[in-house]
Amino acid sequence: MERKSFGSAGPLSAALIVLLAGIAAAETFSPALVVDTYMDAYEDDETFADAETLWVTSEDGDPVRIAFLVYSEMVKLPMEIESGEFRARVTDVERPGEVTLYFYDMAVLETETWRDMPRYDDEPLATLDIQETGWATWDATDLVKKAAEECSEGCPFSVVLVAEGDASIGFASMEGSVDETAVIEYIA
Repeated sequence: MERKSFGSAGPLSAALIVLLAGIAAAETFSPALVVDTYMDAYEDDETFADAETLWVTSEDGDPVRIAFLVYSEMVKLPMEIESGEFRARVTDVERPGEVTLYFYDMAVLETETWRDMPRYDDEPLATLDIQETGWATWDATDLVKKAAEECSEGCPFSVVLVAEGDASIGFASMEGSVDETAVIEYIA
């Protein structure tokens, strides 16, 4: 009986099927934005949860306006997350510069002010140099993995935006257009 050989097509086909199954299994997730606000050192008893612009500002390297964006819980474990990104619409650039993402493992209330601002994690997770208006996108893989680690049991979490140097930048808030609201997406 003669044996037919398919050469390397058999193993190649099997590898292709496994690759396609892995791609098909990966999904994109996006926690809902539930609150966004900023806090201002010069108006330390004011709340800005209803502002149409979320300001982040630093003067001589010291933050004087910090934005908090609260998202609903994570639905995946850290080891399941392949990548993540955070996108925010830049609406105003008073002074261009870098904006860094930080993590806070709880929700921020709409009523919180600079005086009672929570202490967020001091480890910077991603920094982006912003020079003009438009969409800004950070690699937020470390942030979403940290959120999944800290908030896998249903707790909300916050993305904290802090300007560096002398930057002053405004972002669209959820009080404006839904199409311009900040988004976290991750693939798992």
